Amino acid sequence: MKLIRLRDFIRVKNYYFSVVGYRNEKAVKCFLRYVQHVGGDRIKNGVRFKKLSHEEAFCVEEWRRYFDGKIFRIPLDIVDEVLKPEERLLEVMDSEVKKVVQLFSSIPKDKMGVTGSRLIGLEGKDSDVDFVVYGKYWFYARELIKKGILEGRLAEPDEITWNYIYEKRKVPIPFEIFKAHERRKYHRAYIGSTYFDLLYVRDYDELNRDVPEEVGTKYGFREVEAELLDDSLIYDYPAYYPVKSTQIKAILCFTHTYVGQALKGERIFARGVLEKIGDDFYLIVGTSRETQEEFMVSVDLIEKEGLKEEFESWLKERLL
Repeated sequence: MKLIRLRDFIRVKNYYFSVVGYRNEKAVKCFLRYVQHVGGDRIKNGVRFKKLSHEEAFCVEEWRRYFDGKIFRIPLDIVDEVLKPEERLLEVMDSEVKKVVQLFSSIPKDKMGVTGSRLIGLEGKDSDVDFVVYGKYWFYARELIKKGILEGRLAEPDEITWNYIYEKRKVPIPFEIFKAHERRKYHRAYIGSTYFDLLYVRDYDELNRDVPEEVGTKYGFREVEAELLDDSLIYDYPAYYPVKSTQIKAILCFTHTYVGQALKGERIFARGVLEKIGDDFYLIVGTSRETQEEFMVSVDLIEKEGLKEEFESWLKERLL
């Protein structure tokens, strides 16, 4: 079987799972995303499918035995199909995808692809383009987006789109603070009327990177404020934030909401679950897809954007 990476999808019968990890040698780390359903609004080959929320996914009786409390672990021997973004790019090349591909025309075609509903042929009329670029080429693609926005050939998300993203991901931090962090990441943009986001996936020669993926021993919620020592892996999965702290070795972020959230030398303020993995302690942000009790911000960015008072007020309200 092909090597399975983050952002791939697998199909088992008429169930589609999104892959959520890199270490899939024993079983595929994934989450149930689409199921056959008479009331579904997505149609493929005349069959209706429904996109599941996080809560709906682990309530599907047939797959509960493979759910470990956080993700599904599907045995390799029952997987019927592996759908890979880089292999199916030509098959999903509609007019909207073509615009994004043309933007990144200087990147090798085998280093890019489309994931999400478009990858499996279940996109809706309002589906975004979830565009994957692999390894070092992702950083080049990000610079192209930044340059395009600054030169006016691309556009930042408008206020309606920012609000949609904010509400969809159930972000707990105040909206303006969320938006300030997102705007400097340059991984979301419009080409004309086409909205897309840029997703990082490791290239094959990076798969054995020493970043913990497994669940450790939990010690409950903690809040940590510390300086970020290195920002080379802040877009990885999990996003890896090594910090100057006597409490933890690093912050591990398992939600796309907080990738690229801080830069080297900035102070991070984060709330998550303290876990011991191996001999080290980590703060885990993103123990579920919708991180309502967990967050991470750059204190320096908040101060630079004049949002310190709003952030401190929000923190005080949380304690009431």
